[in-house]
Amino acid sequence: MNYLDVANSGFMFVLCLIPVGVIVLQALRFMIMAWKQGIEIGMDKNKLKKCITTSATISVIPALSLVSLMIAMSPNLGKFFPWLRLSNIGAGGYEPMAAGIGLEAAGFTEYSACTLGGFVVIMMVMNIGMSLAPVNCLLTLKGYDKALKKAKKTSRFLLIGTSAAFAAVVARLNVPYFTDFSKMLPFVAAVTGAVFMFICMKLKSRYPVIGDFALSIAIVAGVIACCLVA
Repeated sequence: MNYLDVANSGFMFVLCLIPVGVIVLQALRFMIMAWKQGIEIGMDKNKLKKCITTSATISVIPALSLVSLMIAMSPNLGKFFPWLRLSNIGAGGYEPMAAGIGLEAAGFTEYSACTLGGFVVIMMVMNIGMSLAPVNCLLTLKGYDKALKKAKKTSRFLLIGTSAAFAAVVARLNVPYFTDFSKMLPFVAAVTGAVFMFICMKLKSRYPVIGDFALSIAIVAGVIACCLVA
């Protein structure tokens, strides 16, 4: 049996629909709770409505990049599992990498040779790998945050050190795309996004609303530039 027959089956759709449905209901519950809390602390309803519409608008365009990734992953992983992964704690950089690791762990180099057992291995790698992040937060984040707050009060270096560490992480994730000319599309996307973000920040003082859409504009510009180059 071809593993894609199972990956695109109604059974797989139901399996993926259940957690996605839980995620949607959870998000709606948080929205309702946030609205009620805002009213209780005296926030203006018009401001709350503006916050909702702005948040929804700036969330749609960045999500389009995940939709394109879902479409790109579907030929190899089926229609439904990429939908589940990118609706959960999925990330554009993690999912293809984890799928590739799972494929190699199953003993294959090409998806065309993958079996149903290999597909199960890929799903396990993608799900278990990302599940470690929330488990780690659940077990360690509260104690870490408490210790960090206490340390910041006794050592001024930590105020600078933690900010520097965050900047280093961001640089490590992004700088390679600006310097690796062998991979043209990531380079084009990074440079185009940076240019458009710079332009939006310059225009923000004159047109404040642009600041809310700067990230979305930069992402779309990078995608369009890659499409033109490719």
